[in-house]
Amino acid sequence: MVLAMELLPKTLTAQLFLLGEFSPPNLKTQIEQLPGWQRIKFLGWQSRNNMVKYLTQARLGLVIFHPERDHLAALPNKMFEYMAAGLPIIASNFPLWREIIEEIGCGLLVNPLKPQEIAQAIQYLLENPEVAETMGKRGQEAVRNQYNWERESQNLLNLYQQMEKS
Repeated sequence: MVLAMELLPKTLTAQLFLLGEFSPPNLKTQIEQLPGWQRIKFLGWQSRNNMVKYLTQARLGLVIFHPERDHLAALPNKMFEYMAAGLPIIASNFPLWREIIEEIGCGLLVNPLKPQEIAQAIQYLLENPEVAETMGKRGQEAVRNQYNWERESQNLLNLYQQMEKS
């Protein structure tokens, strides 16, 4: 993501806000040396209220995970938090994520190992705010109607009931 920020046109005043912690901690020192770091605002760990505040100021959400075994079938909370906030998503092109994002039409998929693809997707959404807004609204609607605890809790209860009968 940091490398992608360096590839954006200088005329595009985009900035990447990073919230949370680096793991391992020395990763931050390495990333600070990358050319795109001047476009990064690292805020560290934030309260839930602060995170929501930053989401309301954002224009898009990045869910860029490397294609490691544990990531391929993951459903990261941040993807659904971005959707709930009405943000278009740029995500790794994993099959499960592709299925969700393409079905909803709430974002763009990129090869997470190609900063140029990430940069092109960021630039496209920032330069096409109507498209970005439409994608964001679709994601928000999907969270309201499908990807929410009320609906998922019923699926979980149904699974438990099936397991009891077995």
